[in-house]
Amino acid sequence: MTPEELMQTADASIIAHGHLRLSDEVLRSLDTSQIFTLRDRYGARVLIRLPESEIAFFEWLRQQDPAVWTDLWGGEDEPYLVSLAHLDDIAGQGRGYVICDLIGVDNYFFSPDVLIEKESDAFIQAVRERFLAKLSLTPAQLLALEASTGPIDVWHFAYRHGLPLDLAKHAVAQLVDDRILLHVTRADHLAQFFDVK
Repeated sequence: MTPEELMQTADASIIAHGHLRLSDEVLRSLDTSQIFTLRDRYGARVLIRLPESEIAFFEWLRQQDPAVWTDLWGGEDEPYLVSLAHLDDIAGQGRGYVICDLIGVDNYFFSPDVLIEKESDAFIQAVRERFLAKLSLTPAQLLALEASTGPIDVWHFAYRHGLPLDLAKHAVAQLVDDRILLHVTRADHLAQFFDVK
């Protein structure tokens, strides 16, 4: 899709829906310059509907952890609309709309910032070597590896790997007990210390 076609599609979507709607295919195909062009043109005030793949995840979340879904979307007339500021999270090779700002329930957000330096270095290196050698990883090892590469929440982690939520949360507890990562549960603390959106 050319830049002109993308802008025409975006303009038409905003006129028709009052927010931006792009197909999963278009969102996956966006490169960095197209993402910046859209954000520059419309700013963070314009809303974008999450891609169908993310909506499928949030529908799974509604069944698996209703309190989290309600914390995120419960008061919304039309759920699954987010600020265009999150476009790089849901477009291209983004990791999805990572859950990091829950108010009524504990957050389970992890990133390289919450790995405990020195204590986690050898552990992460050993896990990377196992991964590269195509050896099996425990849920805790896999979660630590994902957190070392970028933002992840326990719900996306469980969903993507087909794990029960209680097993994924147990992996978090293991990593905390082993002093590999910090589990910061409150959104205000995450925002203050770890620069989340």
